[in-house]
Amino acid sequence: MTAKILTDSSANLLTSECSGTPHENVPLTIQVGNKSWRDDGHIDPTLLKEALSENSVKTTTSCPNIHDWLTAFGDSDEIFVFTISGALSGSYNAAKQAATEYHTTHPKAKILVFDSHSAGPQVKLLAEKTGELIKEGLSFKEIVKKIEDYQEHLNLIFALQDLTNLVNSGRVSGAAAKVMGMLKLNVIGRASVQGKFESIGKARGAKKTYSQIVKKMIEYGYNGGKVAIDHVDNLAGAEAIENLLLSKFPDAKITIGKCGGLCSYYAENGGLMIGYESK
Repeated sequence: MTAKILTDSSANLLTSECSGTPHENVPLTIQVGNKSWRDDGHIDPTLLKEALSENSVKTTTSCPNIHDWLTAFGDSDEIFVFTISGALSGSYNAAKQAATEYHTTHPKAKILVFDSHSAGPQVKLLAEKTGELIKEGLSFKEIVKKIEDYQEHLNLIFALQDLTNLVNSGRVSGAAAKVMGMLKLNVIGRASVQGKFESIGKARGAKKTYSQIVKKMIEYGYNGGKVAIDHVDNLAGAEAIENLLLSKFPDAKITIGKCGGLCSYYAENGGLMIGYESK
């Protein structure tokens, strides 16, 4: 039996494997004016930022289509798919339709298409956990059950310094963003149970923002488990949060990575996304 793990590019995961199991990134696309940017790990972030800053029209993102998912499935017997929240993108629905079509030519294949109800490092944690479970030799059914249970103990929290692209894509009102900018406040939010992003606080200045993030993580059940921090040109901020967490939970396993094109588009300069295990 051949197994494969797939994530759309919201996971910020470009590795060729997860704990020994083949992994593939299935890109979303960022549309700026007449130009498309495929989030395949080869986007030049400087050029994308320049395009976004020079373009006054509404920008959009689009999900992988059915063909994209089918191509990524290959000829695998067991396929584990993790997508950005279905409340934010059609990626999940496209993957589900691809699975149905795949079964017509591969009737014995086992496919999990999992709506993460989140994005970024929380999706990454799901994929990495799946790789660990496959390595343990568990059956497909056992892995699905454990992943469903694991999702119940995962959360995402984020901090944004700039809301421009959220405004341009119609996800945040321009008036609200203007007020936040005038007051120089950072927005702190999380992924809700319904898979939508909601604001849970505001803070002025980096130190207060990082302190508030850690406080909220603990409030929402963090107790020293795994943490994955992804950032947009803000390694110092990611390391500051890591140090705050380690000061309270010395044995915590924390990894730091960079946001890919899609998450960079929404989180923008200085943005931070933290996926973490909770009790």
